Amino acid sequence: MANFNALITPIGENLSSQEILLQQLSSNIRITPTFIDAGGLAVASKLDASVNRSAIVANNLATTNSFLQTQDGVLQSATKIMDRMGQLKAMSEGIWGDNTGAFQAEFEILNSQLADLSNQQFNGVDLFSNSGGTLTAIGDESGFSTFTIDQADLENAVIDITSEANLADVTMADIEDSIQNIANLRAANGGQQSRVLASFDLMQTNNSNLNSALSTIIDVDLARTLTDFSLVSLKTEVGFKMLSEALTSSVTVDNLLLS
Repeated sequence: MANFNALITPIGENLSSQEILLQQLSSNIRITPTFIDAGGLAVASKLDASVNRSAIVANNLATTNSFLQTQDGVLQSATKIMDRMGQLKAMSEGIWGDNTGAFQAEFEILNSQLADLSNQQFNGVDLFSNSGGTLTAIGDESGFSTFTIDQADLENAVIDITSEANLADVTMADIEDSIQNIANLRAANGGQQSRVLASFDLMQTNNSNLNSALSTIIDVDLARTLTDFSLVSLKTEVGFKMLSEALTSSVTVDNLLLS
């Protein structure tokens, strides 16, 4: 059989190539097995880790923005309460005053609600802190870009109102100052939302680009691989036919020589 090595060796190589191409087609991964492109696999592994981290950071930023939007919604409610208190104060200073006690009763309810707003949470995390607390957000997959999110001090922003039990003891100046304090908190909140959204957009762009780079290295070029597989399959089939014919011819020659 040594005489047929020139035919057998290419058949073995083609069968090996067929197996590799079939693995690539079935897995949709070009670097299968790893010796196909060990260096590329190392780069792809690092890119894949970056893709996963960037996706998580993007999700965290989206959650952070939801936190800020919830906080702003509570501040907006506080503004409406303060506006209504201003109306109650104005009406109580009319010629009839608060002779029925209705304005005082509504003020007490609103004041209690205003105080409760400072205790609101977002999925177990305090939206507000009377000590000026902050939360840290990561801005990119490397972890180098970080910034803080304020747990706004709503309690102190409206302390001039919530510290008073009677509407008569509250002045219009107190109400106006409290409304301005809340407006300042909302302005800071809006600025932080802009920062978070900018980072979120950047992370989405980075994630898309990283995915594209990873795909270029790791994914199979389907058209090319199918073409290669068809070509190798044809070579294998032709090789087997040539070997079969060579074996048949060899037997025929041997028989003639023996006869």
